[in-house]
Formats: sequence, C-alpha cells, structure tokens
Amino acid sequence: MSKLSKILSYVLYALLAVTVVFTIMYFTGGDVPGEAYTTPVYTDLILNWAKFLVVATAGITILFEVVNVALNPKNAMRSLVSIAVLIVIAFVSYGLADGTPLNLGGYEGSDNVPSMLKLAGAFLYGTYVLLGIVVVAILGTELSKVFK
Repeated sequence: MSKLSKILSYVLYALLAVTVVFTIMYFTGGDVPGEAYTTPVYTDLILNWAKFLVVATAGITILFEVVNVALNPKNAMRSLVSIAVLIVIAFVSYGLADGTPLNLGGYEGSDNVPSMLKLAGAFLYGTYVLLGIVVVAILGTELSKVFK
C-alpha cells in the first residue's frame, strides 16, 4: 500500500467517523421544543455536513479532472464530451421541470415560487436520467460479460 493510499484511507475513515457521530447525535439528540412537527435538534448540523461533503466531493472531482486534462491532453476530448453530456442533461431536465406553484394548505414559506420549483424539478429529472444511465450501464456491462 502506497503512502498516499494510506493517507487517503485515514481521511476516509475520519470522514466516516464524523458522519457516524453526527448521525448518532441527530437520532439521539432530542427534539426542538415548540415545533408543530417532530424536528430533531441537530437537523441543521447534519444538513450542513451533507452540504460540505457534496461541495468537497464536487470540488475534488473538478480539481482532479483539470489535473488529468493537463497531464493527459489526448484524453481531453473524452472529458469535454462527458461535460457536454452533463450540460445537455441539465438543460433538458430544466426544460422538463414545472414551475407551477403548489397548493399547500398551511404553508406560508417563501419557497413555493416558480424559480425554486423549476430548480427542484430539474434536480429530480436530472437524478432520474442519471440513475437510468447507471442502470443501463450496469446491465450493459454484465450482459457483455455473459456474451464474451
């Protein structure tokens, strides 16, 4: 095992440990008093941790992709095609999303507006498309192994 992979495994174990601690705190920390619905005390903490993990993952992915393109310019076209496909999926998802305000009884919040609803719908459609691509890729890989 190389020195870098040892360091990375320690970092991953540390991230996993922090996540486990935050999850235990979330489920055992009690509820916020005076709320209409059951709201765990550490909801903001675990949501902020999830946001941090998503942003850090995206940042590291982009950084390594840029480094990979710089070190291997021949493979740049494949990376650019992948990025173009993701952009097309994002635009198609946004086009399919509906921004019609929902009739939610008792909700007085500021998020029931067309822009937020369109963005949420775009994320959902994008997730569905990417999930479909993953399932097709897994099935295609397994079927190609069967016929070899």
